[in-house]
Amino acid sequence: MKEFPSKLSASGWDLGAVKSHPTTGFSGTNDSRQVLPLSVRYLDSEKQNHTNALVLAYLLQDENCVKLLPSQTDAERLLEIVDAMKLPTRVILDAGAQILELSNFQVAETWLRISNSNGIKAKAAIFFNDNEELSVLDHNGCVERLQTSPFSKHLGECLVYLDQAHTRGTDLKMPKHYRAAVTLGANLTKDALVQACMRMRKLGKGQSIVFCIPEEIQTKILQCTSKSCSTEIEVSDLLAWAIAETWADMRRNIPLWAAQGHRYEDHKDCLKGADTTVEQAKAFLETEAQSLEDRYRPRPGNLSDAMRDWDTTNSSIREILKRCRDFEAVSLDTATLQEEQERELSPEIEEEREVQRPAPMEAEKHKLHPDLVRLVDAGIFSARSNAFIPAFQALKSTSAAKQFDLEQFPKDLLMTADFERTVKHPQGVMSDSYVSDSYLRPVQWILSVTTGHEPSADWCLIILSPFEAEQLIAKIRTSKLVTLHLYAPRPNQSYGPLDTLDLYCVGREFSAGILSLCRSQIVQLNLFASQLYFQSYAEYVELCRYLGLAWETPSEGQKLQVDGFIVPPAGVWCLNESPVRFLKDYMKTRREGEDMEKTHLGKVLEGGLLEKCEIDSE
Repeated sequence: MKEFPSKLSASGWDLGAVKSHPTTGFSGTNDSRQVLPLSVRYLDSEKQNHTNALVLAYLLQDENCVKLLPSQTDAERLLEIVDAMKLPTRVILDAGAQILELSNFQVAETWLRISNSNGIKAKAAIFFNDNEELSVLDHNGCVERLQTSPFSKHLGECLVYLDQAHTRGTDLKMPKHYRAAVTLGANLTKDALVQACMRMRKLGKGQSIVFCIPEEIQTKILQCTSKSCSTEIEVSDLLAWAIAETWADMRRNIPLWAAQGHRYEDHKDCLKGADTTVEQAKAFLETEAQSLEDRYRPRPGNLSDAMRDWDTTNSSIREILKRCRDFEAVSLDTATLQEEQERELSPEIEEEREVQRPAPMEAEKHKLHPDLVRLVDAGIFSARSNAFIPAFQALKSTSAAKQFDLEQFPKDLLMTADFERTVKHPQGVMSDSYVSDSYLRPVQWILSVTTGHEPSADWCLIILSPFEAEQLIAKIRTSKLVTLHLYAPRPNQSYGPLDTLDLYCVGREFSAGILSLCRSQIVQLNLFASQLYFQSYAEYVELCRYLGLAWETPSEGQKLQVDGFIVPPAGVWCLNESPVRFLKDYMKTRREGEDMEKTHLGKVLEGGLLEKCEIDSE
């Protein structure tokens, strides 16, 4: 749960505070007078005392009726029901917020399409657009502001739709014969219902209303009036339910009103205009973040316990407590649930990944080259055979190769042609743009062999495809000339390194002494397979020596590029230019775009220097 240490609150109590110049407000109804600040005095004009009863009398007239809606009524079905009513109904007042799946424009468009009020089609539909402007839509799909439209003087030819937010305060002079459908919804108070109905300014004097009641509200009305399910619901029944909802809403709002009043009384003497100090201003802050004890400890069971610390010597506090008891408010815990909050932005980035699959390609058929078979059978290595390719030369079709001349890498680490071929290369126009990034085969099987029969002959490592390893393993088991090794790059620090090639060996005996003779190939192998971690600090230094990168603070007179490449080139492999950019792109390709900045190799390629303790301690 995210919380801020403090919050700064304001409420209607601050607006209604006693000032030199009075603040004046207006309300068409007085149902909410009980939750006005105590400093606000409600002025009832004797000439207007009868207004509440008069409006109820208008609603109870015979021309107003009830329409029960079937279960699972969506917006379009509601519009069809309204259009099919016996008496033409050209106004919808959505006081109960029953139309949620369509925008105001979509409601107007749909209703205009299906409208047929007693066989006379409406010419336009009036609604509020997204900019809170009264707009009109005609049959041609043209939308314009009502104020500048010809229909502003011909409302009798229009349908009218007012969403819940605009069923209060909107004033349209609709024809005397117009009939409106008013929807009911959960927690609809009498005040909100009456305000919606009185959009029909000539209600009771020609204009009339039909109340559209959804199934769940039908059940609540019957429960409120203690009527059986078979009894018809009348207008008086729904008004009784609306009055009951008003009392329930008042009980819900009183705890928030009381909390705001208590806060105002505590703070009203703290503000001293321009003379207010920082410490005095901090008194306005309230604690928001709660400890585990505050959040979960047992709370007082009644309101009097929760208000025990309130200053009852304050007459306003006593009045607040009295009103809470009158409305049977039992807890202040619900007060924060009714607050409107404007919070500092604490953004959380929401990511929705879209996996981009490689384009479908036809797989190459595996081929076992005769020269590879001859190598296993007789130990005869043909350096000029097209069965073997320098490992890094096979990366020419990758996107990373555009950044570097691969001819600079050593050519003693080999791979077979079958390992290099994974899919058939596209022919024609696409061949020039072919990129093999998505079709690189992982390194798993290594064949070690000497290039001659003399004891001093060089050793050579050859990367095999899984197919070749499977086809040749039976021959290799009995061979005294070659060795098959299982290999995998070290993906994270919890795995031990397998570049010693001694985990699983088949064929000729392979010792650690032999491995020391081909260290350059092992370093190439780890780079080619994208191994990200070093086993020791010595391995780190060894890699830097081969690549020509700095592994320690440069000595006086030594020049380095930004990425750590030593100038002039000083690496064992005699690379003429920095391989860092190529290796970064290639590693990302091998790791399928995963971030590697926190790995050993990632830090090296970012130009960082590793400490001995960073590697050996791990």
